[in-house]
Amino acid sequence: MAQTFTNAVANNVTSVTTVYTAPASTTSTIIGLIVANDTGSDTTVTVSLVKGATTVNLLSSAPLPSASNLAVLSNNTRLVLLTGNSITVTAAAAVDVVVSVLELT
Repeated sequence: MAQTFTNAVANNVTSVTTVYTAPASTTSTIIGLIVANDTGSDTTVTVSLVKGATTVNLLSSAPLPSASNLAVLSNNTRLVLLTGNSITVTAAAAVDVVVSVLELT
Protein backbone atom coordinates (compact mmCIF):
# COMPACT_ATOMS: atom_id res chain seq x y z
CA MET A 1 0.00 0.00 0.00
CA ALA A 2 1.55 3.29 -1.15
CA GLN A 3 1.48 6.32 1.15
CA THR A 4 1.71 9.81 -0.32
CA PHE A 5 1.68 13.14 1.49
CA THR A 6 0.08 15.93 -0.52
CA ASN A 7 -1.84 19.15 -0.06
CA ALA A 8 -4.63 21.00 -1.78
CA VAL A 9 -4.97 24.77 -1.83
CA ALA A 10 -7.61 27.30 -2.81
CA ASN A 11 -7.20 31.08 -2.99
CA ASN A 12 -9.80 33.82 -2.59
CA VAL A 13 -12.65 31.44 -1.68
CA THR A 14 -16.06 33.07 -1.23
CA SER A 15 -18.66 30.77 -2.82
CA VAL A 16 -18.88 27.04 -2.09
CA THR A 17 -15.55 25.64 -3.33
CA THR A 18 -14.41 22.02 -3.36
CA VAL A 19 -10.85 22.18 -2.05
CA TYR A 20 -10.07 18.45 -1.98
CA THR A 21 -11.72 15.25 -3.23
CA ALA A 22 -10.39 11.79 -2.38
CA PRO A 23 -9.27 10.15 -5.66
CA ALA A 24 -10.46 6.76 -6.95
CA SER A 25 -9.12 3.72 -5.09
CA THR A 26 -7.74 5.98 -2.36
CA THR A 27 -8.36 6.42 1.33
CA SER A 28 -7.36 9.93 2.36
CA THR A 29 -6.57 11.10 5.87
CA ILE A 30 -6.87 14.83 6.40
CA ILE A 31 -4.07 15.70 8.81
CA GLY A 32 -4.39 19.48 8.65
CA LEU A 33 -6.92 22.05 7.44
CA ILE A 34 -6.20 25.76 7.76
CA VAL A 35 -8.34 28.69 6.63
CA ALA A 36 -6.63 32.09 6.45
CA ASN A 37 -8.16 35.54 6.23
CA ASP A 38 -5.58 37.94 4.85
CA THR A 39 -8.10 40.67 4.06
CA GLY A 40 -8.71 43.87 5.96
CA SER A 41 -12.11 42.84 7.28
CA ASP A 42 -13.57 40.12 9.49
CA THR A 43 -15.46 37.28 7.80
CA THR A 44 -17.23 34.02 8.56
CA VAL A 45 -16.33 30.61 7.17
CA THR A 46 -18.09 27.27 6.71
CA VAL A 47 -16.11 24.06 6.18
CA SER A 48 -17.97 20.88 5.21
CA LEU A 49 -17.41 17.20 4.52
CA VAL A 50 -19.41 15.97 1.54
CA LYS A 51 -20.16 12.24 1.26
CA GLY A 52 -22.50 11.55 -1.66
CA ALA A 53 -25.75 13.42 -1.04
CA THR A 54 -24.85 14.10 2.61
CA THR A 55 -23.10 17.29 3.72
CA VAL A 56 -21.86 17.65 7.29
CA ASN A 57 -20.56 21.00 8.53
CA LEU A 58 -17.28 20.84 10.42
CA LEU A 59 -17.60 24.61 10.98
CA SER A 60 -20.72 26.65 10.31
CA SER A 61 -20.39 30.42 9.87
CA ALA A 62 -17.42 30.51 12.25
CA PRO A 63 -15.98 33.99 12.79
CA LEU A 64 -12.55 34.60 11.28
CA PRO A 65 -11.03 37.97 12.17
CA SER A 66 -9.00 40.02 9.72
CA ALA A 67 -5.36 38.93 9.27
CA SER A 68 -5.80 35.65 11.16
CA ASN A 69 -6.11 31.94 10.49
CA LEU A 70 -8.12 29.06 11.87
CA ALA A 71 -6.97 25.44 12.26
CA VAL A 72 -10.13 23.46 11.62
CA LEU A 73 -8.75 20.20 13.02
CA SER A 74 -7.41 20.34 16.57
CA ASN A 75 -4.12 18.80 17.73
CA ASN A 76 -4.33 15.07 16.97
CA THR A 77 -7.70 15.05 15.22
CA ARG A 78 -7.77 13.30 11.86
CA LEU A 79 -10.54 13.05 9.28
CA VAL A 80 -10.82 10.04 6.93
CA LEU A 81 -12.24 10.49 3.43
CA LEU A 82 -13.09 7.57 1.18
CA THR A 83 -13.08 7.71 -2.62
CA GLY A 84 -15.26 10.59 -3.82
CA ASN A 85 -15.65 12.26 -0.40
CA SER A 86 -14.68 15.93 -0.43
CA ILE A 87 -13.98 19.00 1.65
CA THR A 88 -15.76 22.23 0.69
CA VAL A 89 -15.28 25.76 2.00
CA THR A 90 -17.31 28.94 1.68
CA ALA A 91 -16.79 32.36 3.26
CA ALA A 92 -18.46 35.75 3.40
CA ALA A 93 -15.19 37.42 2.29
CA ALA A 94 -12.22 35.92 0.45
CA VAL A 95 -10.16 33.35 2.38
CA ASP A 96 -7.29 31.03 1.49
CA VAL A 97 -7.39 27.32 2.36
CA VAL A 98 -4.72 24.63 2.77
CA VAL A 99 -5.65 20.97 3.26
CA SER A 100 -2.82 18.58 4.16
CA VAL A 101 -3.50 14.95 3.26
CA LEU A 102 -2.01 11.47 3.59
CA GLU A 103 -3.29 9.36 0.68
CA LEU A 104 -3.25 5.56 0.87
CA THR A 105 -3.54 3.69 -2.43
